Amino acid sequence: MKMRIFVVEPTGQGGLVHYAYELCTGLANSGADVTLVTADEYELGGCPHNFRVERRLRLWKIVDSRAARKPPSGVLAKTWRRFWWTGRRVFRFTRLIGQWVRLTNYLIAEKPDVVLFGRFYFPGASFFLRKLKRHGLILADVCHEYESRDPNLSRINVLIDRTTEFFERGVYKAFSAIFIHGEINRDRFLAECEVSPERVHVIQHGVSSLFFSQARHVGLAERYRLEPSEQVILFFGNLRVSKGIPDLLRAFALIESEKFRARLLIVGYPTQSVDVQELRGLARELGVEGRTIFDMRYIPNEEVSELMQLATVVVFPYLSATQSGPLMIAHAFGRPVVATAVGNFPEVVKDGCTGFLVPPSSPPALAGALRKILAAPDLAKKMGEEAKRLAERRYSWNSVAKDILAVLQEIVSGPSVRTKTFSSANNTRTATR
Repeated sequence: MKMRIFVVEPTGQGGLVHYAYELCTGLANSGADVTLVTADEYELGGCPHNFRVERRLRLWKIVDSRAARKPPSGVLAKTWRRFWWTGRRVFRFTRLIGQWVRLTNYLIAEKPDVVLFGRFYFPGASFFLRKLKRHGLILADVCHEYESRDPNLSRINVLIDRTTEFFERGVYKAFSAIFIHGEINRDRFLAECEVSPERVHVIQHGVSSLFFSQARHVGLAERYRLEPSEQVILFFGNLRVSKGIPDLLRAFALIESEKFRARLLIVGYPTQSVDVQELRGLARELGVEGRTIFDMRYIPNEEVSELMQLATVVVFPYLSATQSGPLMIAHAFGRPVVATAVGNFPEVVKDGCTGFLVPPSSPPALAGALRKILAAPDLAKKMGEEAKRLAERRYSWNSVAKDILAVLQEIVSGPSVRTKTFSSANNTRTATR
């Protein structure tokens, strides 16, 4: 009998649901009966599916046009903005609780063999997880993040974030298995969270195929007014304070961009903590505004392939991180990378082979590594080819899914679990239907 796995991903847009889609596909390919439980704003409905999708959660879009607007300048306007953001968080918190009630009742009624969660965003999750466990469900988690990275707008939001982070760490006690990307992240996670080491398992971050299958030419080179002879340094992904964009701008200012005919392309959706106008002002102050292109959009999946093909090198100047989906995308498209040595980047980027690693918060080191790639097209090509080979060989989603499934099968087939949970869950499910 196939193991029934329900994967819960509350966000219907962006990298996390892309991750969930690829993971569900891999688990289904490995023989599991898979259901993805996600938001009604699920953006991948037009993609092929070998698993079921339940659009059960009614939350909110992660893309908010206000994030890219010019920030308020007056005291009254700033006060109103802080009040508005805080009020919105309170409203969303209450809405989230209601959706967790619906989700919990749904999972209890369905009685899957395993429920696999992703990241948690509010402190009340532990209450619902305990309820699921009391009803005999086996819970597991793919831990994308276990610490907050960006500052917030007001003291009350800081308090909310710290409270959330405190309670978030408590949720890990509910899981029979926790999957972490890379050995480095596992070691840090165990040092910070009170979890038994035998329950924490290392997996890789798979390379997405979505951006190949959905690729469409939209004329990005023309939109950005790029010349065929120009080299492109690309930053791609959500803009967060922790991603070090000011360091990237300072590094670009140290590169002889006219000599290398280099352009800096910063593409991605800005989060609340990022002041886009401030970044533009820094580019102007550094004298690189004329050779820097900002595209502050949530990039549709069909444009990602063309965007990557424009890049000479993809850069990740992060101040802190655990892992990066865009880095894996760059590898998949055969692009060399320059990344800071944070999170599990040293495990993924083979320094001098698929790209270069540099210390965080060091614009001179970042500039030096970028300069090496811009100055040597043959080196860039060789690095990109090796990155692509590595992605295809080591980071396939089928391989990631098999590693996860092996752990889950061992848990489900355990003697105590089989008696208490697996059989009873299936009997209950049959009765309720």
